[in-house]
Amino acid sequence: MGFPLPTVRNDQRFIVGAVSGGHLLSHFYLLAFPPLFPLLRDELGLSNTELGLIVSVMMFPIMVLQLPVGQLVDRIGAQRVFVSGVGITSAATLLAGLSPGYLALLAAAFVAGVGQSCFHPSDYALLSAVVDAENEGKGFSVHTFGGYAGFAAAPLVVGGIGVAAGWRTALLVTGGVGLLYAAFAFVTMGRVYLDHLDGTADQSSAGLVSELRELLSPTLVALFLFFMLLFMAGTGIQSFTTVFLVTGYGLPESVGNYALTTFFAFSAVGVLAGGFITDRYDVHWVIVVALLLAGATTAVLSTRMLSPVTVVALGTFAVIGAFSGVMRPARDRLVSTYAPPASSGRSFGFVFSGGSLGGFISPVILGFVIDTMSIGLSFLLIAIFFAGSSVIVAAIGFSDLLRASDG
Repeated sequence: MGFPLPTVRNDQRFIVGAVSGGHLLSHFYLLAFPPLFPLLRDELGLSNTELGLIVSVMMFPIMVLQLPVGQLVDRIGAQRVFVSGVGITSAATLLAGLSPGYLALLAAAFVAGVGQSCFHPSDYALLSAVVDAENEGKGFSVHTFGGYAGFAAAPLVVGGIGVAAGWRTALLVTGGVGLLYAAFAFVTMGRVYLDHLDGTADQSSAGLVSELRELLSPTLVALFLFFMLLFMAGTGIQSFTTVFLVTGYGLPESVGNYALTTFFAFSAVGVLAGGFITDRYDVHWVIVVALLLAGATTAVLSTRMLSPVTVVALGTFAVIGAFSGVMRPARDRLVSTYAPPASSGRSFGFVFSGGSLGGFISPVILGFVIDTMSIGLSFLLIAIFFAGSSVIVAAIGFSDLLRASDG
């Protein structure tokens, strides 16, 4: 007796669940390398700057390709792009486990970044097509929760396999799992986004100049900068938390991995809470308050004046993670609000390109600061990135209030 074949489904719950599962894998693979940094550093003799470059090389194609990928989503549909993203990223991670040296690792990270560029434009296009307006905050929160669950799992799973069986085995195993998920998504997800576009104005014939003019509106440019600073902070935390706690506080490497998992676990909890908060309060101020509190906690941590014990480290990163998570659904709803009609793929691709730019430059900048100046200064910079991103969203909110009062 054989297993029943999966059927194509386009209902809201299934699409949100399937896309959220892909988002979990996306974030898992974004964090596949940092938990292995101590092993890579010892085996390959790499500096912190060289380790940070692995993350930056992955972020480069994400930065460059998300906008054209978003345009592709709006033309051929989100399902094909989504499946391609899962498959390419998984295959590249698997191949990274076969890398003979540092240059091959960089090449694999680059290809993984090509796959990663598919996720956000396709994910948010699929969500915008199926989620009801009154449940938008909760829909985005489930999707973002999946991403943070991936972040939370990666240090324990990848780091655990790496310690037990080596960094190559860790990458081979985790890459193989993603290939199976890509096959599942390929046979079960239908053309839900194309069906959604059938009921909207056709943008496929719009000229490139017209599309760019839409994307370069003052608000979307501001959101581009907001995402850039936000990702500079987040990528810095996910890349150097272990190094920071080991070097700055003298804690064991295992505590660094636990702290990173705690950060993402509490981010995931914050995301779920943020979904309900976003559907009830002004999204601008949800973002501003949450980021200011995350930045203030990071600034205190950067002083290295806290007690160097495990419970303090875990508690501090839990607080930063919770505030970082609460604002995520509000962030996504903010972009959805300002996206021009029938251009969800392009709009999310554009602003996430800003995030990728931040993710690209942040690890190298912070790695250089750690190598040449101070480990504490690197986390103070992360606090400044949090604060700067909150200022941009506050400015957008005030601008809306001024326009409303003039009207």
